[in-house]
Amino acid sequence: MGYLRVAAVCAALLFCWTTASAQRFLWNVDFDFKFDNKEYADVEHDVSTTNFSARLTPQIGLGWGRGNALMVGVDFKNDMGKDSYVAREMIVYYKYADERFGVYFGRFPRKNLIGTYSNAFFSDYVTYYDSNLDGFMGQYIADHGYVELVLDWNSMLVKDQREKFSIFSAGRLHYGGFYGGYNARMYHHAGSETVRGVVDNILIYPFAGADFSKYLPQFSALYLQVGWLQTFQNDRAYVGRYVTPGGIQLEACAERWGFGIYNTLYLGGNLMPYYESTVAGQPAYGPGLYSGEPFYRTDKGIYDRLEVYWKHKFGSDIALKVSAVQHYDGDGWGWQQKLELQVYLSDRMFKSFRKPVEEE
Repeated sequence: MGYLRVAAVCAALLFCWTTASAQRFLWNVDFDFKFDNKEYADVEHDVSTTNFSARLTPQIGLGWGRGNALMVGVDFKNDMGKDSYVAREMIVYYKYADERFGVYFGRFPRKNLIGTYSNAFFSDYVTYYDSNLDGFMGQYIADHGYVELVLDWNSMLVKDQREKFSIFSAGRLHYGGFYGGYNARMYHHAGSETVRGVVDNILIYPFAGADFSKYLPQFSALYLQVGWLQTFQNDRAYVGRYVTPGGIQLEACAERWGFGIYNTLYLGGNLMPYYESTVAGQPAYGPGLYSGEPFYRTDKGIYDRLEVYWKHKFGSDIALKVSAVQHYDGDGWGWQQKLELQVYLSDRMFKSFRKPVEEE
């Protein structure tokens, strides 16, 4: 209830301030419902589970000048079947946004990212359950692309808790039907007061592609993309040198009338060599070090992800997506069924700074 009291006090102060001045009172409420059933009995690199959850994220704020805003809110999340426990995380951040620039400082929702990141960087689980970023972000949108840079402080050093932070970025340029871009991330996985050692985990993904929907506008998405995933990892305490697994990734997507098919094929080495311990004394770092889909740690040289989906927007405020996803990791096939509902309510505070439409 502490967060609720803080939010209520902030709301009262902001209301009094905006009533007594020419400043703008801002608000938005996001609702996310997610059903994700994973049946992975025949694969080696992930486990069967069901994530069934609902999230409500109300925010209020003060806007002033041209694009300035100070926001506060609470992220409520409940996993179905987990009694009545509701996880709560406070959101508080400053934002500047106009047609070209976006700047964020504080703890702000991950949804404000404009970059498109490969699942090798952030899995579906991470993007939903780690829904807020702690730090700062800068973004620039040009006529032919965008770039963003983020510092996310994942964990501070407290007793047995490791210090962790990541710096990641995405960029994209397009001319006509062709485009190129990149994803990049440096993850600093340090020690705690009781556990020493540092692991440096760097992942880069340059890519290029062709967007055929430029010439076939009846398709809302139609593209082919090729890129290279390359890692540089050093467990300073137990290995003492960099290892550099990598591989080629091919992506293809076709979508019309809301129905789509999206395939990702990775051919290469295990991108997560320290997910399990590999040398004497080394801990199994697991998802504490790696935030991408666990299938990228395949030791068979192949990972294929095939998603068939249908999505629809009801007006501008409600989005529904139903999908079936097949995974092949070189050992066997696994599949998941997903249902996602998103509702966005606001005073249109983000209308002047929208996510770029990459298909245009």
